[in-house]
Amino acid sequence: MRKILLVMKAEIVKQQQNDYHSYFVYFSLVIWPILGFLEIYYTYKPFQLSGFMGIETSSDLLSFLGTGFMAYTCFWSMVQNAWSMSNQERKNGTLEITFLTPANRMAMVYGKALGALLQEVWMFCCFCIFVLFYTKTLRWDNLFLLPLFLILLLTASTIWGGMLNVIFLFSRDASFVMDLFDAPMTLFAGTRIPVNCFPKWAKVISLFFPLTYCLNIIRFILGIQKQDKDLFYSLGGLMLCLAVMVLITRYFIVKVEKHNRETGELQFY
Repeated sequence: MRKILLVMKAEIVKQQQNDYHSYFVYFSLVIWPILGFLEIYYTYKPFQLSGFMGIETSSDLLSFLGTGFMAYTCFWSMVQNAWSMSNQERKNGTLEITFLTPANRMAMVYGKALGALLQEVWMFCCFCIFVLFYTKTLRWDNLFLLPLFLILLLTASTIWGGMLNVIFLFSRDASFVMDLFDAPMTLFAGTRIPVNCFPKWAKVISLFFPLTYCLNIIRFILGIQKQDKDLFYSLGGLMLCLAVMVLITRYFIVKVEKHNRETGELQFY
């Protein structure tokens, strides 16, 4: 276990030194999601709120969008980083380290994912927490739930990002995978629109994204759309989804290493 943690720490430090070497980088990372959040909020605000799906006031809308955007930013950063990190390593000629090192492969891919998550979303999570306090959705009496929510998002998005990191090891140009995962996740996972508004076929698609279950759990516990959520159903679905992703990640690691041994060279690119 100690060796696995050291490998993950090394990947996090590597990303810190490679991508997050300036205060201006951190400033830009907190500005764009806040602007995106405000854009979504003021898009909905002019319309009359009728209490549909538990959204009755502007505070309810802020709480709904705040939780959705916070969770989405965590998962989106995984998609973005999985592509950009693998692309940089191909260009820099360091991708083969993944296959030549004796380090645990699973620890490496999860370390890459966790490094991006910690660096890219912590400030926006603070902003969303402020929104939840402002709307009195998060209060001093339920503040102890906050670490549980953060652990939930960290775990789910790291496993999600690890799977994507392995997928991007197969191809030099896998940018289409970003569009394949990002747009459907934004639409169907309930980040901006309640899942119960969708037809049955769209609800089925939402079940494939762990983000859907994370948002269901967080909103249920905080009392956002509480009447429409089943906590045990969401917990079971999330556990199953994460287990399947871990198995897929493990399978792809073996597959991509075998593929590169057969078709690649010591210097792949």
